[in-house]
Amino acid sequence: REEQEVEFMQALNQLPPPQREALLLHFIEDFSLEEIAGITGVSLGTVKSRLHYGKKALRKLLEGRNA
Repeated sequence: REEQEVEFMQALNQLPPPQREALLLHFIEDFSLEEIAGITGVSLGTVKSRLHYGKKALRKLLEGRNA
């Protein structure tokens, strides 16, 4: 379990900062999309886009490690 956490955090740290920030605020800090938009000063659409592309990139990084 701890090894998986380390692997996840390493992959997360490879993402562009805006995507990493959106993912952390949403999934770790449990903020709503609207709250993240307010915190980061970007539109709701931008938050959605960052989450979408961040999850996609993170999935690709983690699958690449397990292949």
